Amino acid sequence: MRTVRLVLAGTAATLALALGSHGPRAQPNPEPMIFFVAKGEPNVCGPGCSEWIAAEGMFDGPQVERRFRDLLDKLKGRNLPIVFNSLGGIIGEALVLGRILRERRMTASVGESYPEGCQARIAADESCRRIMEGNRELKAQLRTRGAVCSSACVYALLGASTRHVPADARVGIHAATPTAISSQPGWLTVEQMHSNRKRYILEMGANPDLQDAAIKTPPPGVHVLSRDELVRYRVETIAPYESDWMQYQEPRGPMRSYMLKAVTAASGAGGTEFRTANLRMTCAEGRPATSIEYQREAGSNEIDVSTVIRISAGSEVRTLQRTTPTRGDDRYQTLADRQFVQKALAGGGIVVTETFSPRNARAWSREIRLSTTGLEQALRTPLKNCGAS
Repeated sequence: MRTVRLVLAGTAATLALALGSHGPRAQPNPEPMIFFVAKGEPNVCGPGCSEWIAAEGMFDGPQVERRFRDLLDKLKGRNLPIVFNSLGGIIGEALVLGRILRERRMTASVGESYPEGCQARIAADESCRRIMEGNRELKAQLRTRGAVCSSACVYALLGASTRHVPADARVGIHAATPTAISSQPGWLTVEQMHSNRKRYILEMGANPDLQDAAIKTPPPGVHVLSRDELVRYRVETIAPYESDWMQYQEPRGPMRSYMLKAVTAASGAGGTEFRTANLRMTCAEGRPATSIEYQREAGSNEIDVSTVIRISAGSEVRTLQRTTPTRGDDRYQTLADRQFVQKALAGGGIVVTETFSPRNARAWSREIRLSTTGLEQALRTPLKNCGAS
């Protein structure tokens, strides 16, 4: 495993990476995060993309969310990708930002947004930051060579429905540093926070093993992910992915056990989009049954289309009912036999069928076959036979 050190110097930061020395290169920004709309050359941020949301700096506190939502409100529905150049910061704030990206089905990447009119060589320079702070929309260059998304930034990046890491940019992970708040009595333990972050990573359609890899590198060291690791941990959305089942226990309140799984598959018109669905199972409260919740991201051709979701394990088939959604959610729920987990294991899998019935058009269906790999862990929890006396 390759480990590097982050070295902060004055108002700029350097990252000790073997990248060569030809041409201008980006520099990570150690100052509080600034958001602005950057306008560049045609296709600079992808095919047909010349405008993007620049995210330059650190996740410094709750004000990050306020600044981001403020910018989104001013976009009035314009769907722009976001490009991060960040050394990290407060993980909790990055998680909040990541969930906003998922609500809006956004695309994210890594790069430095260098505004026009800045005489310095890097966006982190104070003179460049003054330009960025004073303008909502700016002409800018996009540099990917040497750009960084590390530490807390990685959690925000994972929140995007579509993710891309340029070949000359860097994504770095390490174990979290305890804060004054997280060290207080009664706060979540290190193990509980670790479990919560694994759940978040899984729900975003990435491989939760990424969290296990992160804790192997103590700060201030940073492990820079190789291209193979970016694929293995599903940091980029370039292919379908199905996670193993993961056991999760609520850290507070009733000690409820869940089994979680995520699957990312091609969706949308022509199968050109990747969308993630999450399946959660727990014992129903107050009755002998297994509670099943299915949360999905609708493809662009599935929004506001009448949808029926069915789930089957062996001979048991259940139709899920849509629950009251929050923004960005498409949730369905049902109660199944209390031995649903054992039936799924015996049958070797679970099948989810989505049937779409648009008005004035032919209906279509999609079948998702889910592996039971990892589900055997449920036999060591109340999910083995929910509600049995």
